[in-house]
Amino acid sequence: MRTFYAITSVFVIVLLCGFFLPLAPSRVRGSGTPIQHLIFIVQENHSFDNYFGTYPGANGLPLGLTVPFDPNQTRLGYVTPFHLDVAQPILIWGDELPPGVADPDDLRQASGTAPFHFDTESLGRDLWHSWWVAHEAYDNGKMDGFVSAERSVLTMGYYDRSDIPYYWDYASQYVLDDNFFSSLMGPSFPNHLYIASGTNGPVTNLDYPWILNGAVIDNPGSNFNWSGVSLDWATLAQEMSNVNMSWTWYDGNRRPLRPTIWDVLPLFTYFQDNPNQLTEHVKDTNYFLTDIQDHQLPAVSWIIPGAWLPPTYPAACKGQSPSEHPPARSDCGMDYVAYLVNQVMQSAYWSSSAIIITWDDYGGFYDHVAPPQVDAYGEGFRVPTLVISPWAKHGYIDHTLYEFGSLLRLAEDNFNLPTLGVRDVKANDMMNSFDFSQAPQAALIEPANFVGPVAEISTITQTATTSEFTQIQIYLVLTLLVAAGAIIPAYIVGRRVRVG
Repeated sequence: MRTFYAITSVFVIVLLCGFFLPLAPSRVRGSGTPIQHLIFIVQENHSFDNYFGTYPGANGLPLGLTVPFDPNQTRLGYVTPFHLDVAQPILIWGDELPPGVADPDDLRQASGTAPFHFDTESLGRDLWHSWWVAHEAYDNGKMDGFVSAERSVLTMGYYDRSDIPYYWDYASQYVLDDNFFSSLMGPSFPNHLYIASGTNGPVTNLDYPWILNGAVIDNPGSNFNWSGVSLDWATLAQEMSNVNMSWTWYDGNRRPLRPTIWDVLPLFTYFQDNPNQLTEHVKDTNYFLTDIQDHQLPAVSWIIPGAWLPPTYPAACKGQSPSEHPPARSDCGMDYVAYLVNQVMQSAYWSSSAIIITWDDYGGFYDHVAPPQVDAYGEGFRVPTLVISPWAKHGYIDHTLYEFGSLLRLAEDNFNLPTLGVRDVKANDMMNSFDFSQAPQAALIEPANFVGPVAEISTITQTATTSEFTQIQIYLVLTLLVAAGAIIPAYIVGRRVRVG
């Protein structure tokens, strides 16, 4: 009898423990590695050199680097990289608005020669980064047209550990990919198509300036009417739905059926024919937190910035988009990202997750590495990319060639999914960033409340405007002098001929 009561007591205790203790995350079908959950955090508009150009050991800004004001008139002088001010907003002219901003008037026009260090967290004005501007900057691989294409020396500015310390901490603890390229030499929309599907076409029955030879190369206008746009190729999300594998698109501005240049899934024919897939799988970013708490984290997550802000968002970041898309501050976006990373690290999912932080395009900022041209549309310029996982190599700089197709290939290879048959086929799968034989790395919890140096807004605006105006004045004066140097002798010779 005593034995019966003892067995019964043990059974009850086990049952109660199972009821009250947190459930372990379920294993995802098809994964051949310890990685059961891939989390892609996609930020906005920075080149590799802009964020990690001075990172020790990385392929960053070369010593003595200079870029001409005009590659066709080098006598006008050169610009060298310089440190940017993280609190100085940088506006990006001519091709897109930051996520969550529908009207250009909503942009805060506020505070704001070698590559130089930005001395505030934001630029105070914008940089162009359209398809055409990017190719002018690229200059057939010479990488010397950035200042001329931007009509600004701000393209040469960079940030460092003092501005974005958490990103540098992640790089020193986990993996920094210094040979990761955006997929297309241009802005957000086509690159988000690559992030979702590995390609930018073919587009049929549409004739717009942002389509070239049947492929998307640029952003539509901010008020573009998307009706009639239906992209009939596959996405990774569709492939996962086809095999009943879990995925979620976490969006800071959840509108599951409304497309934007960042939220591209509603543009695909499959999701237009199956809108229930969007209403089921597209969630507000807040659900990323609850899905972790409720043990419902999917196999693949995409996190797109928008209006959602973490509860730890610093007061100094009020009114700032977390996207890092200029004029948004880089420190504020980093705090948002660190908060998301902390949620994974502090959960049972940490041991089975890999977090990839990347940026969707170069944002008009200089990068010194000429992107390899694998087809008519890319690669585009390098973007910063961090790999964070207990299985990421420790303090490793991965020089392997990657692009957005590599994100897809990583998911395909890790979860034994069919390829999409586009850029993902030839892309490297990022496995070189991992070591599954090592002892798992510990979590690195960041405070997620860093605020960089803040200067007076009026002072930044005046200084930036005056400095840039001076650069432009010099440029124009030198151009006029060069022109005069050619015209005046010809005029004198002409007079001599007539007199003779």
